[in-house]
Amino acid sequence: MKILKMTLILFGFILLSFLYVNADANSSEPGKRLIVHTVKGGEELHLLAGYYLLNSREWYKIHSWNSDVIKNTNRINPGQDLIVYVNNDWQPPYNLDEYVQSIGRR
Repeated sequence: MKILKMTLILFGFILLSFLYVNADANSSEPGKRLIVHTVKGGEELHLLAGYYLLNSREWYKIHSWNSDVIKNTNRINPGQDLIVYVNNDWQPPYNLDEYVQSIGRR
């Protein structure tokens, strides 16, 4: 029984690693790369759009990419994994955690 559990856990890690490594190959946005963002407390779609897309008014793009996960556009929940497509040369413009904390969201 213990060996079965360990085998299933190992298989899960291998599968997740494969999906993560091949995310760029499966990108549905030409010229973009895929990032998986795990939502933390205090984050909202417009904050994530400003961070990843450099335009907070493009929050609807993140929603459309994740419409199966986001049921209410006014609420995303900590722990949700969201996919975001960014330019291939995208670099973090600032530390998102520090920013969210500085505006009193955490």
